Amino acid sequence: MRHIFLLVASSLCAALPAGAAEPSEAEAEGLAAVRNFTLEHNAALVAEAEKLQAATSAYAALISGQGGDYEAAWSAKGPELAAAVAAIRKQWLATSNEYETIEGIVAGLPAMVKYDLILDAGNPGGQPEDVAEYDLPLPDGTVLERPGNLFHAITEPLMWGTDDTHVKLKADLDGDGKTGAGEVLFDANLAVGATGALVFWAKALETDMKAWEPGRNDAFTAVVTMTPTVGDYFAEWKDSHLAGRLGAAFVARSRLADVTGIMGGCQRMYVDAVSPVLAEGGDTALDTSIRGGFDELLALVAETRAREEAGETFGAEEADALAAESQDIAERIVAQVLQAAAKYDVQIEG
Repeated sequence: MRHIFLLVASSLCAALPAGAAEPSEAEAEGLAAVRNFTLEHNAALVAEAEKLQAATSAYAALISGQGGDYEAAWSAKGPELAAAVAAIRKQWLATSNEYETIEGIVAGLPAMVKYDLILDAGNPGGQPEDVAEYDLPLPDGTVLERPGNLFHAITEPLMWGTDDTHVKLKADLDGDGKTGAGEVLFDANLAVGATGALVFWAKALETDMKAWEPGRNDAFTAVVTMTPTVGDYFAEWKDSHLAGRLGAAFVARSRLADVTGIMGGCQRMYVDAVSPVLAEGGDTALDTSIRGGFDELLALVAETRAREEAGETFGAEEADALAAESQDIAERIVAQVLQAAAKYDVQIEG
């Protein structure tokens, strides 16, 4: 949906010349702040991905130590394997957190969006749009062609056992005498290959982000592109919430945690890099309204997340209402940002 919306937004501003005005000191500082923030979390993403790769390698070593026989490995190294799976899942969350914090920025930049598709949002080959354009080599020499994004299409379903294809053994990981949902040993070959790919693509993103010279068009484009995707994320949250989080993806935690990071990135881009443009132009009322819209949107996400964490369940009707409310706020924000884009000769890129 984000790319369809970008095409619409581009058509609204296509007749306008690209903003050529020299940025004010406040705007330049804001753009630099966004770049530095993104690079800081990108570096953390690389570091956490490397830890995740090390954790999966340790898990794989336990399996290979028993000749690749998962049943034999569980019999010989059960406690160590249970601890290894727990460590991998904890590290996956730490790695994903770093990307979600900057996704609202990365995915909103046309020059960087390919990394969002590969890391977090892209479809497997054969889908009509938003395909993650990469192949995944595995340690055993297998190459998976266009397998989908690394976080939610591959590693999350793999590590939480919701992808039956790569479950190698059901095992009582928590030692309670029962084998519950997600208590599995998973394919070590795929785990090592996929986490190695996370490291590779996180570093590739970092290289391009270091070369990125942010401008006014980038800032407006990112806000206009990513803010209205909140409705899609709420729909994914609804599906996983009503299913008890037993679907293939978005099982590691509530999708609302991701929404917080993504929309927080949109808000940061606006406050740091777009708001100074409006302030310089004297559009105080419009700026105040847009800021208030972001505060309202993030508050809605935070409140819903707090209710869920407190154990409250949401029916389909209320979940749909929350999604609609979030989308209405987002579309109001975008309409106002586009109004400012027209006034300040900003080109929405795509």
